[in-house]
Amino acid sequence: MMVVRWLIGFFPALFQVWSQPEWFYYAKTGFPPKTPAFQRWEIYVKTEPKPPETASERLLPQTNRWVFLRDKFMQTSDEVIFFTTEADKVDALVEEYKREMRTRTAGDFYYTMVKGRNLDFFHVYTGLKEPLIEGKEIDAEQEREKFLR
Repeated sequence: MMVVRWLIGFFPALFQVWSQPEWFYYAKTGFPPKTPAFQRWEIYVKTEPKPPETASERLLPQTNRWVFLRDKFMQTSDEVIFFTTEADKVDALVEEYKREMRTRTAGDFYYTMVKGRNLDFFHVYTGLKEPLIEGKEIDAEQEREKFLR
């Protein structure tokens, strides 16, 4: 069956209708590679309280967080992408995956974010250095000056 899909997908790839990752995705799964990735996958977070190991953890309990990638068509099992106790890292990773799912086709997403996963952008993430503050109030003269610029 895979050989038949390979032959069928060869001609769109030959005439550059599909890219090479999209062609391989079609040959492997049989799903059309040009569908948006969010129609095929979804991302979710599972949280569970972490058992305290030290006295400080008894006072301030931590939570384990797993980031999962779920196949909506149930062709593969749920896959753990990341595991940590830090909520801001999980939020950043979930936002990145959601953005990638909105902007990529299923074939391209499969080979860049599922099979060839690269979390290099994430290793340098440090979170917010300072808490966010609201903007300061400005008077009418400053507002006029801002408008004239």
